[in-house]
Amino acid sequence: MQKLPGNDEPVAAEEAITPENNEPVVENEAITPEIDSPVVDNGAFATSLPDILAKIFQPKKTEAAPQQRWFLPAAFLLVIFGMFFSTYILNIDVFYKEIEKVSDGAAEKDLVWHEAGAALVEHWEERTTEYMALKDRLVELHGWEMNLLDKHFVRDADYSYSVVKDNHDWLQFITFTAQPRQIVQEIETIKELDIPILYVQPPTKFIDGYTKFPDTLNDHSAENVAANFALLDAAEVPYLDLRQAAEEDNLDKERMFYRTDHHWRVETALWAVGRTVQELEELFGWELDPDGAYTDPANWRVTDYGENFLGSQGRRVGPYYAGLDNFCLLTPKFDTKYHLELKQHTGELTIYYGDFITTIINKELLTEPSVYTNRYGAYWGADYPTVVADNLNIEDGLTVLLIKDSYGLPYGAFLSTMVDKLYMVDLRYYNIDNLPQYIEAADPDVILIMYC
Repeated sequence: MQKLPGNDEPVAAEEAITPENNEPVVENEAITPEIDSPVVDNGAFATSLPDILAKIFQPKKTEAAPQQRWFLPAAFLLVIFGMFFSTYILNIDVFYKEIEKVSDGAAEKDLVWHEAGAALVEHWEERTTEYMALKDRLVELHGWEMNLLDKHFVRDADYSYSVVKDNHDWLQFITFTAQPRQIVQEIETIKELDIPILYVQPPTKFIDGYTKFPDTLNDHSAENVAANFALLDAAEVPYLDLRQAAEEDNLDKERMFYRTDHHWRVETALWAVGRTVQELEELFGWELDPDGAYTDPANWRVTDYGENFLGSQGRRVGPYYAGLDNFCLLTPKFDTKYHLELKQHTGELTIYYGDFITTIINKELLTEPSVYTNRYGAYWGADYPTVVADNLNIEDGLTVLLIKDSYGLPYGAFLSTMVDKLYMVDLRYYNIDNLPQYIEAADPDVILIMYC
């Protein structure tokens, strides 16, 4: 007989003793506690922390579990497929036009097949992002959430287009350190044409001493401008710094730019043309606006379209993040008459004849009810590789060639009212290698460069 310590009751030698109540246990039966303590698959007690946690948090297996696991992923994939299918089917004409655009551009820029293919993929990615089904609603929901959480930085899939809300609740893109513009790097080639050049530097939306970013973010606009100026100084090419001019003229900083767009207001562009005209007179003696009539705001009709403009930065976060901008269109009160040639991206030449509103203003961008419409692009309707505006009201006047980006849309429109002929070239869509030949053919009196 065996005796347990502290217990005088005899126990049969062949009986197993349980730890709890000294009750016999059937041979080979696993000993488990009366509560649901963790036990690993082989019936032994879980003695390590990972085994215990794995057992505790292991989901209960049911017969419906396989169906539940497949339902949500399948539904998600179905929604994604539906969005992409709708995007391409409903906008098939847009994607087909991109093929034509890239094909024509490849011929003009002498691209080989793999470069043209890469360009087409890039264009299709941009159009997919632009026309994605339900995109606006998803963006608005995300922007509402970021505003509710008081977030001052909204990361974009393309980090360079991430949106910052500054200390004045303006939306901004971060300007990273960049090399000087290619046109500035090759300014000596343009100088060899022996045509007067003036580089025009627009104000930057990040205004030193006025704009502040969150502590972890930095803007490098000033550094990039300084790098361009250094090359221009070395080449002895004059430049007009409109940042400094804005300080001298005490421009209202709150009214210089749109809150949700990276562009200056069209009113600021009219002011910039006035300062450019003054600089041209001081440098070269040309009097484009001797009595100041062309650049006097009083001689321009203001059409207020109210708060119905969501700019390039606002379109990435939706109207619930920073609100809408007020858009005003400026058109001349004085008589105008043009012969206008727009070279489309497809290479097709579109010709207009009429006054300022008929030839330069795209009314569809003003009447389209969606706030996502680019009202700023109402001047000329879009950025084109080249534009020729022949002012039929001025004879034997100045011929100007403007090398521009999108800042030049309203700027070029206002400048066209006081010159004989205006040529505009956008190097984002025109091969810079062909620029000297284009300049020689245009034979301008002066070259303005505003390619910021």
